[in-house]
Amino acid sequence: MFTGRARKARGFTLIELLVVVLILAILMAVALPAYLGAVADSEKKTCRANLQTIANAVQAHKVRLRAPKYTDEFRDLEPDLGATPLCPSGGEYKIVTSGSVTDVDGDTEISIPEGGFGVSCSIHHGYVPGKSNQ
Repeated sequence: MFTGRARKARGFTLIELLVVVLILAILMAVALPAYLGAVADSEKKTCRANLQTIANAVQAHKVRLRAPKYTDEFRDLEPDLGATPLCPSGGEYKIVTSGSVTDVDGDTEISIPEGGFGVSCSIHHGYVPGKSNQ
């Protein structure tokens, strides 16, 4: 049984709620760009690993068949590659046997040597075995 006065239910004031919302907004403003940057960086690194995997399969295909040149068809790589890797950002991969590709960092054009090849991504640029930065 209650004796004395009943306690008055007390909630948060509008100012207290606004302060909490402001603190959360500041945290989001700081954390969200860092999170998005980390996601983009991980997608780029995954794509780079995929480009190297495809390049290894192209080289294995040439050695296995004792072919005079590198293939530029993904369907030829099924025994060496299995399933074609997918770019995490939705880019399309392409095997390039002449010309040049832009490196993964996007700042250097790498020419493909005579009889060589490169692998490019429509979003994350490309990779040339033996010439691209590791």
